Amino acid sequence: MNQTITRSTLAVCLVAAGRDRVLSCAHAAGQGLTIQALQPAEAGMALMQWRDAVMHQPFYLGEVPLSRAAVAISYDKRRVEGGAVVMADDAELAQALAVLDAVWAHRLPGAGDVDKLVDIGQRARACIRAERQAMLKRTRVDFALLSETDEEDEQ
Repeated sequence: MNQTITRSTLAVCLVAAGRDRVLSCAHAAGQGLTIQALQPAEAGMALMQWRDAVMHQPFYLGEVPLSRAAVAISYDKRRVEGGAVVMADDAELAQALAVLDAVWAHRLPGAGDVDKLVDIGQRARACIRAERQAMLKRTRVDFALLSETDEEDEQ
């Protein structure tokens, strides 16, 4: 797709590519690297805070599943870090995303494979976005047509 993504949107694109692909890519990218957990992968629940539309006051919407992980990778006398937070009850996925974050951000070996996976995820997200837009378009109401029928009724 060649859309420039930022590190903050990397995980979203990777998750859209599919869990199995992410785990496979992280396993392949991790070969030959020394990976140390800075924050062991953990899954749990987190309170989601939102703001109401009128008074802009914060309130808690409810609990959502949340997994996170942070890693340090040593490669060729370099030490780089990566991390991920994903709205899923899946510590293994969070660990894989953290590894891919470090590999992609610091252009370690395997970054090209991550780029390919990002492209797959971006295409998947574009398809979902198009489907949602099509559904939304079907729900639009043209109020100008309603006023024409009111005028006909009056005559």
